[in-house]
Amino acid sequence: MKTVIHGGNTLSAALKAKIAPTSLLDFSANINPLGVPSELKKVLTAALDEINVYPDPEYRLLKQSLAQHFQITDKSVFVGNGATQLIFQIACSLKQKVALVLAPTFGEYERALQQAQFKVEHYYLEAKNNFALDMDDFIYFLKAAPQIKVICLANPNNPTGCVLAFADLQKLVAFCNQTQRYLILDEAFIALTWPTARSYVNQLTSHDNVYLIHSATKFFAIPGLRLGYCFVKKPQLQTLLRQYSEPWSVNILAARFGAAMFQAQQYIAETQRWLQTELGWMFQQLSHIRDLTVFPSRTNFFLLRTKHLDLQTALLTHRLLIRQCSDYEGLDEHYFRVAVKSHQDNQRLIKYLQLLMTKEG
Repeated sequence: MKTVIHGGNTLSAALKAKIAPTSLLDFSANINPLGVPSELKKVLTAALDEINVYPDPEYRLLKQSLAQHFQITDKSVFVGNGATQLIFQIACSLKQKVALVLAPTFGEYERALQQAQFKVEHYYLEAKNNFALDMDDFIYFLKAAPQIKVICLANPNNPTGCVLAFADLQKLVAFCNQTQRYLILDEAFIALTWPTARSYVNQLTSHDNVYLIHSATKFFAIPGLRLGYCFVKKPQLQTLLRQYSEPWSVNILAARFGAAMFQAQQYIAETQRWLQTELGWMFQQLSHIRDLTVFPSRTNFFLLRTKHLDLQTALLTHRLLIRQCSDYEGLDEHYFRVAVKSHQDNQRLIKYLQLLMTKEG
C-alpha cells in the first residue's frame, strides 16, 4: 500500500516554505471553521480539575449521553481516542483473512487491516463516474469474491465526498448478513453533509454484522482532543470488541466534552447554515476555474484535478495549504483536496486558484 500522509500537518508545510506555521491558512484538514463551541470550552476548563484521577473505565456518563442522543442502548456504544483508533481496534477483533476497501478512500482502513494480518483487496472507483459507488455492481463484485469477509466503507467517502443512497446501504447490509460478511461503515463526516444525509444508526439491528463509526473531531473542531465512538448492536460483535478494548482510551477532557457536546444546539444549527451556504457557492466558484476539474461533494471538502500545476506547492507560496492526494490508492499527483472553510477564507483560496490557473494557461 501507499504511505498514508494526513492533512493538517502545518508544521512540516511551514518548514518547507520557511514560514511560521501560524501564518498558514490550512485547507488540508476538513475541520469545522466555526471552531470549538464557547460553552464546551467551559466544559473543558472545568474538567481540568479532574485530570488527577483516572477516567471511569466504563465511560458510563459519556456512553449514556451518546446513547440518549442517538436513541440506542448504552451497551451498543463504544468509545475511543478518535475514529481511527476504533478502526484499528475493530480490525484486530475480526479474525478473518481478506478485506476490501474502496480506491480511493481513507488510507488508515488499509493500514489497520494490514496490521491485523488481513490481505487487502481494492474496488476501484472511476473519475468518469465522479467516483460514485454503483451498489449493484459492487454487490455483483462481492458475489464473485467469496473470500472477502470484511468490507470497509466511508459514507461520505474521503476524499471524494460522495454519499451512498440509504436504500443502497440497506441492500449492502442485508447482503453482508446473508453471506456472513462484516461491514465497517465510517460515518465520520455524516453530520457535515448537505443536503443532510441520514445516518444508519437507527436502522441497525441486533442481527446486523455492522460496525458503525462516528467522530466528534471534524464537526466540533477538536482534532487535538480526539473523540470517536462506534455503534454495534449484534451481541457477538459487542463481545469481540470489548475483548480488544484498551483501558482509558479516552482522556477525561474528551469524555466530559463528549457528554456535553450535543447540548450546543445553536452551534449545531450555525454549522448547518454555514455548510448549506458555502458548499454550493464553493462548488460553483471552483467549477468556473479554467483547467481545473472539481468533483461533486456533499460534505465539507472537494476533490480537484489538474494536470498543469502542482497546486499544493504553488499555493504554499501564498501561505495556503491544501491536501495533495497522490498517497490515495487510485489517485495520482494530479489530484488535490481542499476543505470548505469560512466565506472569507474560501474567497482567498478561489482568488489564488484563479490567479495560478490563469498564469498557467
